[in-house]
Amino acid sequence: MNIINNYYKLFKKSEILLLLFSYLIMPFLIQVNGHINFIYIVLTSNYITLIINTYYLVLIYKKTQSMNNLSHYLITRLGYKTALISIHSFGNSLTLFMTLGLYLFLFVVYGAVHMSIDLLWLLVINTFIYFIETNMILLQFNRKPNIMFIVIPIIINLVYHYVFF
Repeated sequence: MNIINNYYKLFKKSEILLLLFSYLIMPFLIQVNGHINFIYIVLTSNYITLIINTYYLVLIYKKTQSMNNLSHYLITRLGYKTALISIHSFGNSLTLFMTLGLYLFLFVVYGAVHMSIDLLWLLVINTFIYFIETNMILLQFNRKPNIMFIVIPIIINLVYHYVFF
């Protein structure tokens, strides 16, 4: 777990503050008609898909590239399997924190009126897709930089949002 804590040091305060600021301005940018719940906002908001998710994916891509510069040291010190597992557990924990922060913030702002089990399942599927996108980006670890590691997750993000919602 000490290795995972060291990965968090890769993030600058300005990057984290920009993500938090994008959360805070969300209620001013999202048009709400009537009484809707936070899950509906997560699934249908273009702002979340285009700005927050894309920023998060690009941030993970940049951090994976910086970890690639250290990959030889990590592999030598930890071993290939342990380094790979710690990189993916770091990405998954970061994705979990990002999604839980987003969901909790929207829950506080918009509430949970008119909840249904179908919307809850769509939220779980949406979260699962976030994990898939993050792990696709993290597959870049110990490989040459390739733009496809970021393009494919962003395309999946946009296609999932615009085709299904």
